[in-house]
Amino acid sequence: MADDTPLTTRDLLSCMELGKALTSELNPEELFSKILHKISELLPAENWSLLLLDEEKGELYFAVSVDLDLEQVREVRLRLGQGIAGKVALEQKPMVIEDVTKCEFFTGQVDQISGCSTRSIICVPLVFGGRSVGVIEVVNPRSLEGDPLPLLSLIADYAAIAVENMRRYREIQNLAIHDDLTGLYNTRHLYRVLGGLVRTAEETREPFSLIFMDIDHFKKVVDTYGHLKGSQAIQEVARTLRECLVEPAFGVAYGGDEFVAVLQGFDKARALKKAEEIRARMKQTVYLANHGHQVSLSASFGIATFPDDACDVTGLLALADRAMFDVKEKGKDAIRLAQGSRSAVHGEQEIVG
Repeated sequence: MADDTPLTTRDLLSCMELGKALTSELNPEELFSKILHKISELLPAENWSLLLLDEEKGELYFAVSVDLDLEQVREVRLRLGQGIAGKVALEQKPMVIEDVTKCEFFTGQVDQISGCSTRSIICVPLVFGGRSVGVIEVVNPRSLEGDPLPLLSLIADYAAIAVENMRRYREIQNLAIHDDLTGLYNTRHLYRVLGGLVRTAEETREPFSLIFMDIDHFKKVVDTYGHLKGSQAIQEVARTLRECLVEPAFGVAYGGDEFVAVLQGFDKARALKKAEEIRARMKQTVYLANHGHQVSLSASFGIATFPDDACDVTGLLALADRAMFDVKEKGKDAIRLAQGSRSAVHGEQEIVG
């Protein structure tokens, strides 16, 4: 805290209530809303903002703001040490700036974008475990009489704990649905999402498609270069797949050297073009180049579309998988379109090679 200024009983009770609420809240929107709502009650001002630290980039960004259009400042990034917020986050010391025109650290970037006019700022760091996780800014407070820092710093302490809890919770959630090796989604996420896609497709009458793919002759790669480089090759193929997919499409590590691409809104023709794109990208890529090798890889592809080929998730998965294995048995390095019992066109499945 800034000094020994005592807090009133009302302030302490408010902070205790906020602390209980924050430390049990894991939903980001609810969490941020509670933080700023309580600050706005205790410290009336024109604007309150919570900026969080993107640790990978070392930049602060606006997570939520009151009376400031978040869309306008969504792209604003402040490096550690840049501006008042950046300096507070870097030095982990609060600041009360009564006149920003006399502050050498102030930047008018947000004012220029939003049309606001900042005159004074109170800024406190959110610190957890000795590292900054963000800052709270109170812009143009109605009164600077007394010392607002003890109260705001106490709120910031609770907020830092809550933000860290949320970050860890999201990290655990992320690990639960992603494959450790490739970073793609795992089968747990695939099965959970497919049911929702079926319901959405039935309501909107929009199709979706699955592409099953299996790396050809992968055992030869492992036998030649070893298991560690085999794992590296799988990571690189996963990267190739990821580069070919644009949200809401996503890739899944299905197991071993098998992958699935989930293509929401794709009919069979669009899915075929996407499979051709992935196949071509693989042929253009040199794998294990960072390890001093020049490895060319291909894959076998099977495509199934809802509702053309099947009316349920199990049937769709089975058809795409079977189409892919048919390619494996008849020469590899090709694309086969599944023709399920619901297909408008029956007969032999098409192979594109």
